[in-house]
Amino acid sequence: MPFRKLLNSLAQELQSGLQGAAGGSGGNGYGFGGYGGFGGYGGGSAAGGSNPFSPSPFTTASPYSIPQSNVPCPRQQPQAGFQDWIGLPDPRYANFNVCPSCYNSVVRPTPYAQSSVTKGPPHIPAVPIRCDMSRFWVKVAGMVLLTMNNDGRLGVDFLARVAGLAGSPPGQGGHPPCPNAQLRSEAEQLVVVDVAQDPQRRTWYTLFDPRTRAHLLPGWNICGSCAVNVMTCCPAVAGGFTPIQPPSGGRMTCALVPSEHYDDPRTMGILQQIAGCAVTSGFMRRPDMSALVQWLRANLPPPRGPGIGTSQGMPGAFGGAPPPPNGLCPMNYPSTTLRCHTMQGFFDFTVCEQCYQEVIQPDVRQGVELARRLDQTPSIVGGPGFTCQLYSDRMRRIWKEAVSMGEPMGLEHLRAKVTERKVKERELQMKTAHLQQQAASLRIEAQTKEHLAINAMRVSLSAASNNIMLAGIGAGRRIDTNTIEVPSGQADLSQTTQLNNQAAMLKVQAGQAEDQARMAQDEWRRFWE
Repeated sequence: MPFRKLLNSLAQELQSGLQGAAGGSGGNGYGFGGYGGFGGYGGGSAAGGSNPFSPSPFTTASPYSIPQSNVPCPRQQPQAGFQDWIGLPDPRYANFNVCPSCYNSVVRPTPYAQSSVTKGPPHIPAVPIRCDMSRFWVKVAGMVLLTMNNDGRLGVDFLARVAGLAGSPPGQGGHPPCPNAQLRSEAEQLVVVDVAQDPQRRTWYTLFDPRTRAHLLPGWNICGSCAVNVMTCCPAVAGGFTPIQPPSGGRMTCALVPSEHYDDPRTMGILQQIAGCAVTSGFMRRPDMSALVQWLRANLPPPRGPGIGTSQGMPGAFGGAPPPPNGLCPMNYPSTTLRCHTMQGFFDFTVCEQCYQEVIQPDVRQGVELARRLDQTPSIVGGPGFTCQLYSDRMRRIWKEAVSMGEPMGLEHLRAKVTERKVKERELQMKTAHLQQQAASLRIEAQTKEHLAINAMRVSLSAASNNIMLAGIGAGRRIDTNTIEVPSGQADLSQTTQLNNQAAMLKVQAGQAEDQARMAQDEWRRFWE
């Protein structure tokens, strides 16, 4: 999906998401553009504070025309000798440079063109300079301005701030560039980084649920550079990412491809899902990455490598061999799209490809009979899908116990433990799904009560103000409608108080349901996982 197609689909998705979020609000759409969604530090609250989840009026997609030029940037590589650079008047962004080609094709058709100035020759003519508009994340920031900034809280300096992230050295807020940034096509494999030998000493991030403190998709990681850029463009979901400590001697790869040479379709799809999560997170006033997690589980990474995009690269093929494990483990979340290994006659024992490689395959090589019972070729399980039975330390310990017992005692021991675990797993899934749905419904009902309370207060204050004005007119006084103050006690706020009390009670009930869901998860992790 090229950038321009992503930009248009992003605007459509945001519009539909915002209309859905505004449903039942009596025609008042509550969106999350500007600082509240993609691009900023949080919208101002009524008290003048800052809240990254503060909603702001955003009832339509941005009215600005989307540039349709496909002119490639001629100064993507640093070059010296040019005197026609365009930038910003603010001296804080003196290092932000745009070539005339990108300015005319990308910036000029937008309202942000008036904020740019011609910089003239650089202070040191011999220093090579590159066009910042050719940077991947600056292009993403441009999409933010065009699709998620209807309230105008962001200025064109947002592009310069994002461009500055690429120029900040490590230790000063910067991160080494993404290892995939120089990939030129899908025919190239994602770059694998050996953590122990990485001279850049990168930080790695994964998806995170702040409520349960759980990693949502083990095996799915992005590098520090991509994580910081995503969180800068979308602070509403910043709490949905957390740094991780890679295993000693581990090998990591970034799930994003912020290439400046081609538009990676999967990366564009992930960014679109993150934009949807920004809308949901703004509405829920907490990070919610569930849409991205579901999308990643339902959309496996496509094959990469020589032959992809040609007659040699057939769908599902990987260099003429079965595709390698994709690094994802469904844990106790049922998956209908990932492949797993099963055991004949014991179909509850399902193992994802990654855990099979880490736990079972070494035993297969050593000739362990129990390990050889599993199908060596993974397959997709239909119906409700499968959960992995070997991702936890407890189950891996039970597997080792079963192996040490030998046949047939080892198989019976494994069967008893897995069967017991599956029963608890199903109970947990049903209980948490019910509690989470209950909590979400209660919070939506509480927000509705709060909106009704605000409307009731406005009606009461308006009625009291009208009474004061009529009394003044009856007494022959001149009334300035702009300075009428309603004394305490003259406005009937009983309905407002009642509605606010009901909203507070609903929030307490929602919190109790969420606490019960967390307790169920904690019990699962302590005794059964």
